[in-house]
Amino acid sequence: MLTLQHLYIIEKITSEGSVTRAAEKLNLTQSALSHQIRDLEAASGVRLFNRIGKKLVLNEAGQRVVTSSQKVLPVIRELEAELKEMREGKKQTIRISTECYTCYHWLPRLLTGFQEDYPGTDIQIVAEATRRPMEYLEAGKLELALVNGTNGNCSLHFEPLFEDRMVALLSDKHPLALRNTPLEFSDMHSETLVAFQISSSNNLLSPDLVSNLSPKKVIHIPMTEAIVEMVRFGMGITVMAEWAARQYLSTGGLTTLPFRSEIGTRHWYACTHKDRSEPLAGLVGRIQAALLGTENPAAA
Repeated sequence: MLTLQHLYIIEKITSEGSVTRAAEKLNLTQSALSHQIRDLEAASGVRLFNRIGKKLVLNEAGQRVVTSSQKVLPVIRELEAELKEMREGKKQTIRISTECYTCYHWLPRLLTGFQEDYPGTDIQIVAEATRRPMEYLEAGKLELALVNGTNGNCSLHFEPLFEDRMVALLSDKHPLALRNTPLEFSDMHSETLVAFQISSSNNLLSPDLVSNLSPKKVIHIPMTEAIVEMVRFGMGITVMAEWAARQYLSTGGLTTLPFRSEIGTRHWYACTHKDRSEPLAGLVGRIQAALLGTENPAAA
């Protein structure tokens, strides 16, 4: 079987025009190079050179190998150069996703200035990984996931970022809004909850919060804007982070109410593999410095 080393040898012999000069360029003795040539011909299963006195001249099979190596070796060298740049931190793509679509309107602002510190590092936001960022991270399709919880995977590293308090978003004409007092969970027992969910195991709301709300009815809609409009017209109540709900209040017809219990507070983390690059560690540090301790990432 031919190897890259075989291709490098035949390339050098061809470019130098003699075994002696090729051996010098490869830092090999002429005897060692002659041995590798025999290995090369044994691996290919055919003779690649015609021996004319002390000279080696490529035959038809050898010419075919050279033609192919001229296509393969430049690609391999380019790959080796790219890997070297990545190893040295000069070139890298950091793919990011979050567990909530509403995070994307403040995330780009936190990335401003990062590429001035790491000019060879590109940032790519992978929106299709939203709601499943941990799956993508563990599969090697992300370098950074912003998530509201941790798991027991010992190969992952979680950096705390911020907390967000969950509030009820409801029509400003709703009886609970007119009462205008913090909600008990029992207030939701007779209400319709409009919730974002794309599968039975993938819910925007934490399981403990959902179990405590125990609404009369739950309507699942995988689109935040549609949920907000249903709430605006009094078709139910939704629950979301306070900072996320605030952006919808300016359009009118809506208000928010807090819960008396803090059980709905979510804790957000930056999750990476433990073996991470220096630019990735720097990016996590930048995000953490901007968000740590805040309850309103949109204002960070």
